[in-house]
Amino acid sequence: MNSLETDDQLTIVNRSTEHRVSKKLIRKVPYFEKLLSHECFESKENAVVLDFDEQAFKLFLKWVEFDQVVIEMMNLINLCTMIDYFGMDTKLIDDCATYFHDKFSIKHLPVVIPQVTPTSKLINSGALDAFICRYFLKIASTKVWLNYPIETIEYICALDLMVHSEMQVFNAIMKWIDFKRNSRKGYLERLLKLVRWCHLDDKDSVEIEGNDFIRFSFLKDVFSPLDQRNDVNRTNQYYFVLVETLDGTDLQIKVFDRDFLPFIKRVIKLDESLPLHLLHNDHVSDIVIDSGRQMIRVDWNQNKYRFIGLNDYKSHHYKIQECILEKTEEKQYSLATYSIWAVQHTSGASLLEFNDKSVLLAEERISCAPSRLMSDPFDSYTNKYSDYELNMCCWTAPTDGQISRFFNSGERNYLTTILNNKIYIMKDRCELIQFNIESQEMKKFRRKGTSDLSDLILTSMPVHDDKVFLIDRYKKVVECFNVNDEEWTPFGLMSNICTSTGDQRKSTELFAFTSAFLPINIILSCMRD
Repeated sequence: MNSLETDDQLTIVNRSTEHRVSKKLIRKVPYFEKLLSHECFESKENAVVLDFDEQAFKLFLKWVEFDQVVIEMMNLINLCTMIDYFGMDTKLIDDCATYFHDKFSIKHLPVVIPQVTPTSKLINSGALDAFICRYFLKIASTKVWLNYPIETIEYICALDLMVHSEMQVFNAIMKWIDFKRNSRKGYLERLLKLVRWCHLDDKDSVEIEGNDFIRFSFLKDVFSPLDQRNDVNRTNQYYFVLVETLDGTDLQIKVFDRDFLPFIKRVIKLDESLPLHLLHNDHVSDIVIDSGRQMIRVDWNQNKYRFIGLNDYKSHHYKIQECILEKTEEKQYSLATYSIWAVQHTSGASLLEFNDKSVLLAEERISCAPSRLMSDPFDSYTNKYSDYELNMCCWTAPTDGQISRFFNSGERNYLTTILNNKIYIMKDRCELIQFNIESQEMKKFRRKGTSDLSDLILTSMPVHDDKVFLIDRYKKVVECFNVNDEEWTPFGLMSNICTSTGDQRKSTELFAFTSAFLPINIILSCMRD
């Protein structure tokens, strides 16, 4: 190579690989244009040392040379991080971001996880980890989970997953092992070390130790919790959340622990520009309200929120299904039937989550048979003659078609919540319906009360696995339905709902009271502020 050719070449050493590129060509990149234009650069060794993923860097050089390249998910994040570092056109990054959020699904986790860092473009490790933690139960219930490589399983199970019990992590690991037991049993000890045994219930520990595969293996020593006492309790990420209205569009949000003691209070301001990406920043959380009809997205770092109404909430659910590839077989159950007299009758629906399942609850209007009309035409509840009935149904793993058909009205003519494997519905303020999803058994319980249904909030929390709570938003009275005793009892009075905020404004109304997953990092950050 003559000196002229050498002078026109720039040596780039990326990690351990050396590349020679035309200076004229590489000047199209702002970073190198600035570098080559610097007075002192020519007096050096005419070389640049970089530290990028080699496969992505080769693709970058091809793009510079030919002005066109096909970008795939396996190098998308690395490439965009590089483009940002080199100061190139941000429009390309925006286009890649749109592509990523539109096309990403959990099948891409094995190629996305190695690319993310705390500062990577498109999505950083904090946002990706937050997504995995929030939807772990759904991810682990799919066929995709069974085909992940060991590195992906290990990465996921080490995170602060949002689970109600460490047993759920154990079951996910065993499900992956059992899918190809002969080839994967050698990974069992390595993966079981990721179960946080010190936070496991005694009855679950007994069940695990009774597992044939565990009992007769050399792995029983793994159960010792002595070296895991400092592990974060990831089963303690579920809290009560109270939302109050202030003047204007501001809201006051309070977080309560499992004993109903408040420990976080924030004033949050409306910001309709908050993006609705499924993979959001790790300081953002979604709180489903109004019996599964609406949602509030809260940015805890910026003290902002975005209200998500029925249509956007429905679209958000579609994104979850598309991203997590939820293919569970849809099941429909009939819960109760009510007579109605008005032909033009519409009713709302609820879209809730239950562990690894989605649940749609709705009412379907059906015509009464002529024989039914003649034999029993009078409806004692409405004191009118009825020629239609409402059939209240629920669907587990509902299809998009069922959601589109029923989840299209914001009416609030019943309250609902899910506790363990049971759905609780209050359509009449004096009656609570309990439906067991597994056994399909239905019970009804009477309640004394005079409040309008529109004044009430029905909620529950997994840690209170024997209680359903009913809150009167105006009287501030909390009642409790004890699942074991099957009785209603007074629980308490929320006497401090209308307290002043830091800027001396008074809360005007209890807007929502519900339970929600709040990641450990959000709780710790809010408590430090």
